[in-house]
Order: sequence, then C-alpha cells, then structure tokens
Amino acid sequence: MAGSGDSNVVEFLSVLKRGTRNVYGRGLRLFEQFYSSQGSIKDFLDRIEQDRLLPRSERRHVDRSTLNSFVVWLQNRGYPPKTIRIYVGAVQSLAKYFDIPISLRYVQLPPAQPVNRKHPWTIKEVGKFVATMEKPMYKSITASILQSGLSISDLLALKYGDIKKEFEKGVTPICLNLARKKTGVNFITFLGSWSAKLLKDYLANSKLEDNKPIYNVSSRAVHTYFRKIAQKFAGNFKGRNPYSPHSLRAAFRTFLSDHKVDPLYIEFWMGHKLTEQQGAYINKSVESWRQTYRQQAEQWLTPPKH
Repeated sequence: MAGSGDSNVVEFLSVLKRGTRNVYGRGLRLFEQFYSSQGSIKDFLDRIEQDRLLPRSERRHVDRSTLNSFVVWLQNRGYPPKTIRIYVGAVQSLAKYFDIPISLRYVQLPPAQPVNRKHPWTIKEVGKFVATMEKPMYKSITASILQSGLSISDLLALKYGDIKKEFEKGVTPICLNLARKKTGVNFITFLGSWSAKLLKDYLANSKLEDNKPIYNVSSRAVHTYFRKIAQKFAGNFKGRNPYSPHSLRAAFRTFLSDHKVDPLYIEFWMGHKLTEQQGAYINKSVESWRQTYRQQAEQWLTPPKH
C-alpha cells in the first residue's frame, strides 16, 4: 500500500486482485490515519488478540469499539454509506487474513443505499424512450441491447469486424458470435431489423475499420446519458437509474419469457453458462438459430410501427 510502512497491510494487499486492492488500500490508508494517535494497524490487531485473552468481565471489545469510532470518523468527513461499509469491510478482511475474525454485528454501519428496482418495461415504452433520444449512437445502443440481450460491456466490446459481413450484405437478423467479456462463455445472439436499421443510421458517416469498436464511448458515458434521458422521460428521481442499460437486458429476458420462448434459448442468447447436457440440446447451426430468433423472438423485441 503506497504510503504504508505496515508489513501486515502490505502483505494483505499483495494477495488481492487489482481492483479490490485499490479500493481496500484507500480504506486502510484512512484507517491508519484515523488510528494514528493510538498506534499502527499492527498495534490494533495485537490489541484485539490481547483483549480476547482477558476474562469476559475485563474485555474492552477493542474491535467493535474501534470500528464504531471509525464509522463516525468517516461520517464526519462526508463519506457516503456505501463507501463507509466497504472501508470497514477492508479492515475486517485484513484481520480475517491474519486469522483474527471480527464480527460487524454490533458495529453501527450506516444502512446501504436502497437499490431502485429495474423499470418494468413494455415494448411500446422502449420505442418512446428511444424516440426521446437525440443522438443516433445512443438510439442504436438502446435498440441493440434490447434486441440482443447483450450486457453493456459486451456491446461496447463489439468491433466492426464482428458484424461486417452480414451488415454490408444487409442480412437480418445479424448474427453475433461472441464470447462474454465477463465469463468467457461462447454464445450466439442477434440484432433484429430494428436495431440493424438504427445501427446503419449511426454508422452512415463513419470510417469503418474491422478492428475499430462500433461504439467509441465509455460505459460511464452511456450510463450518464441514459440517466439524463430517463429523467426527461419519467421525471426526476433519486438513487440509481431504474431505466439503466441493464434494465433493457432484463427486459430482453422478460419479453421473451412472457411469450413462452424456450428458457434455454434465452439463456444461450444472453451468454449464460449452460451445462453440457443443455448445450447438446441447443446445438444448432447459425442459420437454424437465425430462423429461430426471427420466428420466436424478434417480433417481441421490436416496438410497434418499427
């Protein structure tokens, strides 16, 4: 951990994945700052162990009292509830790494921010939501998520070479033969005629290169734009955006399930891992899958008048 001379902290952080290491590192730096008047993190761990050796009536419950004070210290500095919970968890994980379990049951953590439920879309609403958008790129992103069931990370990872052959020939639905970025699972899904048209509109004046991402935009920018449009579409709201890109991926499943599409087809199109036996059941050619998607899925994923 940058700035820490505590070998316990350095050892603990060294075994974590990079993302977790960075977050926990920030939390432990703040804990060091908070605890500095009493000693080091090593001193904190030593005191917990010493306290637990005392008779019950003499124990000071160093772990819970210290963490409760740390929570107040963070709150007074304006840290949000979610961050406070993560940073306290970093201290708990550090202790657990050194076989010193700490229960948070009696630590007064701030309540986690409630997560807004995803909006229960109708296909007609999706059409209106897209119509509210001014930028062709975001119209295309929205339609593509809904008609393919792709996650935003997998959609933004698409390169022109992934669609070039069928896109330039005007084949629809366009087959996407991919591996999920998150899990590496191989799967097939499609872009129906509606999303293919919006994609064509968006790419009309673009220089197309096989290795160039179709959507040259960050996930964060997409989420920001969706929030802006959602507030225009539905009015102001607090908390997380119920009209997020992920809500459209969820709508893909809902719309198809509501119309009795085979659940295994849906799972496969969404890139979820299937058992070997399930994989054998859905082992079909690209053209067979295209026909299945066209006949059983596309109509339920296309807004009226499109």
